[in-house]
Amino acid sequence: MNNRLKYFTWFIALFLIMIACTSQSRKKVSVDSLLQEMVNRDVLAQMPEYEYKILQASSYSRKSVSASEDGWFHNGDASQFVRVDTINGRIEHVLMDVEGPGAIVRFWSTWHAQKFSMGTLRFYFDHAEVAQIEGRIDSIISNNPNVGIPLSQTASPFLENGAWFSGHNLYFPLPYATHCKVTYQKADEAINDVLYYQINYREYAQGTLVETYQKGDLESGRYTEAIKTVNGQLNDPGQIPVGLEFANLEGVIKPGQVVSRLLDGSKAIKQLSIKIDADNLEQALRSTVISMEFDGKQTVWVPLGDFFGTGYKVSPYQSRYSQVTKDGEMNMWFPMPFHKSAKVSLYNHGGQDVKVEHMEIKTSDWNWDDKSLYFHANWRLYNDIATNEKQDVNFITISGTGKHVGDALTLYNNSYQWWGEGDEKIYLDGETFPSHFGTGTEDYYGYAWCSVVKFFNPFLAQPCGEGNRSPGMTVNSRWRMLDVVPFNNSYRFDMELWHWDTTIKMDYAPTVFWYGTYDSKVEYQNDVQKVQIPVKLSNRFEGENFNVTGINGGEVITEAFLSYDWSARNHLLWREIKEGDKLETTFSSSGERKGTLQMVFTHGPEYAATDVFLNGNLVLENIDCFNNNLKLNEYTANDVTIRKGENKLVFVCKRTGDNNVNKLGFDYLTIE
Repeated sequence: MNNRLKYFTWFIALFLIMIACTSQSRKKVSVDSLLQEMVNRDVLAQMPEYEYKILQASSYSRKSVSASEDGWFHNGDASQFVRVDTINGRIEHVLMDVEGPGAIVRFWSTWHAQKFSMGTLRFYFDHAEVAQIEGRIDSIISNNPNVGIPLSQTASPFLENGAWFSGHNLYFPLPYATHCKVTYQKADEAINDVLYYQINYREYAQGTLVETYQKGDLESGRYTEAIKTVNGQLNDPGQIPVGLEFANLEGVIKPGQVVSRLLDGSKAIKQLSIKIDADNLEQALRSTVISMEFDGKQTVWVPLGDFFGTGYKVSPYQSRYSQVTKDGEMNMWFPMPFHKSAKVSLYNHGGQDVKVEHMEIKTSDWNWDDKSLYFHANWRLYNDIATNEKQDVNFITISGTGKHVGDALTLYNNSYQWWGEGDEKIYLDGETFPSHFGTGTEDYYGYAWCSVVKFFNPFLAQPCGEGNRSPGMTVNSRWRMLDVVPFNNSYRFDMELWHWDTTIKMDYAPTVFWYGTYDSKVEYQNDVQKVQIPVKLSNRFEGENFNVTGINGGEVITEAFLSYDWSARNHLLWREIKEGDKLETTFSSSGERKGTLQMVFTHGPEYAATDVFLNGNLVLENIDCFNNNLKLNEYTANDVTIRKGENKLVFVCKRTGDNNVNKLGFDYLTIE
């Protein structure tokens, strides 16, 4: 071989090696990379590393074709499928059939107990003939032993097994290179299964390398350590980098005044902690507004309670990005970067002094570049909005580039009827038909069936559900991670207001959290007058909303029957009790109330007797709740005082007996 041919051969070999090394070194989207992204909060404030769209497959009513045609608000949102396939004699209902590259990043579902056979869910990736994932639907979505909590869980179970009266959520990412099909097969073809579902998935730009989930990967333990790490980080949101700088503020804000804190440099707020107090704390949470400016532009203007996802009552909960403690401290962990300067302000738009017990801002250095985005939060109040007609309520409309990362809805319901049948509709970049069309407001927020139960996890929260089926306040929030929704030039998020009661008005206040470029903006202005509207509070204290602070026998659940006449169709049920057992609970009042105490208990063949103590005083003695038929009875006590703030209500079981007399059911109390 002559030298020229030898050198040419070496060159070709070296060139092929370089191509192979370059191909192998190209980064891929994978289960591991997505799990790492899920817990990296800083990526929220940056343009996506890989270009993608977030889309949704759901069981929305197929009669909803156009806002200008009948059927736009049709409520038949169950068991709507893409088609039906027959595979090896199996009848499989297709929930989703899309081309890749992509990844499923959220799977929500619920079903009807009396009309559901608990069949088989299958995932087919990359046109495979055999499903890579296959199993009973609940064991895959919300009771997956290979994924664990919170990546797989029910949102708000009414009973200890979360049987059906709940939303089921899977957040474990399932990537695929070329194609994905999801199907459901009934366990019994004679049953007309009622299945609701929403599947959020990423559609990556063509050419993106994606490593497909392989059959048996979860069972083999391939991701066990990664899952353990992620679940641990998700359940401990307070983990933030060490070496942060602190900026503090405290004092009293007079009506009409503002206090501010200025920050300089290329930095990012990594944690914001605030605690306030006032004679009327509920009103202060609504009329005290937090404003933020980054590099001279205001991007945040939200009532303080709405900003922290607690509404206008201190309702403890904890998510990946936010937290409210029992004593009223409010924390936010969204990263908020700025290139040169930031200003955090608290405005008192109310008529009373507001004491800032502390406002603490923790910052770290931030390498600002052309991928960095500004944090935004925007609030709207639809005060006394009528329910007589179904309508699309706009949460937010944005022009520009950015990403939607979360939202919280605070409302006051003036009815004993459910308010949330309405579906979300999300329009990306000028879409005329929404690429996200939901199945119900509570489904969007991860729960189901009008649940009044308090719940929270890293992704979802209902710290207060009093207004779901009775007059009162409800707060729902959804905190997005892998299901963050990017947009290039416009974003519109509407929610149907679809109330069972068409004769009332309600207050409806959404807050949307998003990131955007400096030029991105919302289409409406802040309204100071709306934060000055007096907040509404219920006169009833519902048993299912009490906090259980101590129990020395039996267990407590919230029991619900849509057909029974409990207030809000729920009651607090203390079961498997015996004589001498004690249950301690607490509830909060916005002010002192004096008068006649009225308490409503459930009576039935399995119900026991009890003494009742309020703030250490015996107010009802030996209330016998045994009856041959299920019914409600009211008991009264005169000259009773409910204190402002926390009150303690204690039940002591006085008598059980034969025939399984071992329950106590408490519906509500009020002061007249």
